[in-house]
Amino acid sequence: MFKQMHFVFLFFIFLAGKSNAQNYIITQPKLEIEGSQVLIFYDIITKNESDKFYIWIEVKKSDGEKINATALSGDVGADIKAGNSKKIIWHPEQDSVFLNENIFVNVKAEKYIKSFNKGSMVLKSAIFPGWGQTKISQGKPWWLLGVAVYGTMAGGYLYHKEYHKSYESYKNEDDPLIRADLLEQSEKQLNISKSMIYSAAAVWALNVVWVALIPDRYQPLQQMKLSIKSSQDLHNGGMLLSLSFDF
Repeated sequence: MFKQMHFVFLFFIFLAGKSNAQNYIITQPKLEIEGSQVLIFYDIITKNESDKFYIWIEVKKSDGEKINATALSGDVGADIKAGNSKKIIWHPEQDSVFLNENIFVNVKAEKYIKSFNKGSMVLKSAIFPGWGQTKISQGKPWWLLGVAVYGTMAGGYLYHKEYHKSYESYKNEDDPLIRADLLEQSEKQLNISKSMIYSAAAVWALNVVWVALIPDRYQPLQQMKLSIKSSQDLHNGGMLLSLSFDF
């Protein structure tokens, strides 16, 4: 059974993440006992509300023996968004853990870092089709698509120049038969020119949309250590809580 407990906060440290790419703050945590549950409340403050985190806990006895805390729910695990009033619920009894000795709970957070900047990749593909995909795929030859698009556009431009030449010849020609041939030739050249330019433009536009729709990808987790630690002090009938950073 759980005893009524009071909580004593030893100290709180508020620091940003390890780098600019991981600039976030875990606010002062709050630990509560509710029936047979251990509740841990915390906030994740970051400039970008779309940031996501991997949250996990480690529980140890006072002698360092690890407790396999698996009966967890709430804001723990993968894809935890930044925000306020985050809560982790632990059911110790379901893990066959009874709080009859000092234990240490270590709540850890690691920010997911995007492996690419989508805005930058879209811009690259807008400049040269396939460039964005090449960067995202770390070197795969999607840039060949850009070569094909630019080549098709160039071909369309050349056909359009030939169309103008044929049409000018048609206007200056007096022979009706030759005029008819030149007109037909110029129309074919114009149709080919339009077809090539429109096709290249469509592929170009679709490539930009394709990059924009690629789901965000994240770098592998490094388990960078920002942790909230708490310990149950059974001797003094209280709960000791601290926040620590491990780099």
